[in-house]
Amino acid sequence: MGKPTICAKWSPDNTCYAAAVKPTLCGLALLLLAAPAHAGRTHYGWLDGTEVVPERGVELETWVQDLDNVGPLERDETLLWWAVTVGVTDQLELALPLEVSWQRAGTVPGVTSLARWGAEARYRFVSSDPVEAPALVPLLRLAIKREVDERRAATVEAEVALSYERGCLHAQLNLGARQLLHAGEDPILVRPAAGVSLAVTEDLRVGAEAVASVSARGPGTTWLAAGPNLAWTFGRFWLAASVPVGVSKVDVAARVRWGIAF
Repeated sequence: MGKPTICAKWSPDNTCYAAAVKPTLCGLALLLLAAPAHAGRTHYGWLDGTEVVPERGVELETWVQDLDNVGPLERDETLLWWAVTVGVTDQLELALPLEVSWQRAGTVPGVTSLARWGAEARYRFVSSDPVEAPALVPLLRLAIKREVDERRAATVEAEVALSYERGCLHAQLNLGARQLLHAGEDPILVRPAAGVSLAVTEDLRVGAEAVASVSARGPGTTWLAAGPNLAWTFGRFWLAASVPVGVSKVDVAARVRWGIAF
């Protein structure tokens, strides 16, 4: 009889003492190393995804957003969002975000500042197991953030996301609302968004999305933009980007987001 391919210890008569145990342990290790990372990624620039970080998993998530020539004041804004995201369970994740903002209106010089920080929870209502997960996936996101430049103010956010996946097609609808709580009138901003994404290869996707910002109460500008998107996954790293162009009261509303899972 020929020797097994893997053996930890041989006897003088060519009998393998540990062939049954060692290959199993090595095989498990190889499977763990080769298994794809399941992270809280999204296929869209503006739509928060319905995937969540697995239990005890950690992910660093970042996005950069550019708004050009918004409304009658011709406001420009760049926002940097950064967070550590932790998987509490396979369906619940907790994020601790920081937001740094640069804004300029008209000819007034731009100002960069730490805008807000806080915590948010994202709950996926169905299993994250690729075998058991249904095609239709709902997710709820809730957040509360401290406004740095207004010491007695806070921002609360709520968002519902619904995704559908079949074959190479992924489609998603999001509806979010944001309210600033402070002295005086509390403005409310509503943000609907929709997108589709098609798999080109195992790691690359392309599609399109539309996003709107609706001022429901208080000062603000209502705008609408639509354009192409792209998503790429490489091991434990993922990236999604979209460049919607203005349909109403905005020139460009670009956003790039990426994350790395640990």
